[in-house]
Amino acid sequence: MSSRWISTLTIPFFFIGSHCSIIFLLFPRAMLHTTKYGHWEPAMMYMLIELILMVILLKGLNKAGNLDYADLLLPLGRWVSTVLLLPLILYILLIGVMAIRGFAELMIIVFVVRSPLISILILLTSITLLGASIGPRGILRASTLLSFLYFPALLFALLGCSVNARLTNIFPLVNTSFDFMQHFEFLVPLFTICPFLLLGMLPPVIKVQLKPLLITMIPLTVLYVVIIYIPMLVFGVNAATLMNFPLVTSIDTVNLTWTIFHRISLFYAVALLAFVLVITSYALWASSVLVHKMIPGWKETYIRPILCLLVFVTSAMIPNWSTYVKIYASDIGFRIFVFLVIPIAVYLRGGFIQRSYRKKVFKNDA
Repeated sequence: MSSRWISTLTIPFFFIGSHCSIIFLLFPRAMLHTTKYGHWEPAMMYMLIELILMVILLKGLNKAGNLDYADLLLPLGRWVSTVLLLPLILYILLIGVMAIRGFAELMIIVFVVRSPLISILILLTSITLLGASIGPRGILRASTLLSFLYFPALLFALLGCSVNARLTNIFPLVNTSFDFMQHFEFLVPLFTICPFLLLGMLPPVIKVQLKPLLITMIPLTVLYVVIIYIPMLVFGVNAATLMNFPLVTSIDTVNLTWTIFHRISLFYAVALLAFVLVITSYALWASSVLVHKMIPGWKETYIRPILCLLVFVTSAMIPNWSTYVKIYASDIGFRIFVFLVIPIAVYLRGGFIQRSYRKKVFKNDA
């Protein structure tokens, strides 16, 4: 494969990997509580919402040129930029916290049942700090390499569930009433669309093209639907709804004696680990850059360890899985604010910069 094709695929692979690090742990459970049937309908709506927000964001970034969030918004003034950037930094850090804490729970289930949670969190945050220190280009290269290595393992684990699937559990397939939109639970799975926010830190590093990402949304949508229906096909919707980890439990029911590991959930967990470390490293790097640009007197080499320690402490303060789930249900207002305000602010700011540049060129030509 030529270097040009690898360069073109870097952002799509990173985008898919970012989603994989988030959706596999809590998304199936959250979706199963959203509606009793026709689960593909809200999944498609989430993808449509992310598509719209991503297009708005990328249009604004493309108008502004090679600028990230800080470069775009800091010229608006101290107070306005703080109101916009501080929630963004906190949310990006929250992505890292939830990814690390969620995977630590999965490691205890799949790998190391008796290991203390603190030791796992120390290991994961240490690797995250190391990953963030290699910079954005290194993270993106690692994301591309890990995608080639671990996507097949992840797909293998998902396809393995077909041996225990019963197709009759998929019905009824359509919910014509769309009653799920009337319930609070419909807003909870929206946390899975957050990877589009991470694209706003990439323009100074690599050109972000809209078309490849639009194409990437197709396999992502299929993946969203598949991971919802796997627990339903294996256990039935009523039983799957009662589980804390419906997808992991579905994968763990498969026993293929001809593989190296009889439990194919090991393939799933190893692949997920790679994607979690990529997104947490990127989140730590991005938040460190934003803090440094907001407060230039603080060196980025000092900011990263401090933020990493903050991620570790916050992760350790989440005592159990029930609290972890409650956090996703309690930060909906904050999440919607960041999802809506940031893309719109970037779009408006990008349009202003583009118009100012055109006026300047026109005056010079005149």
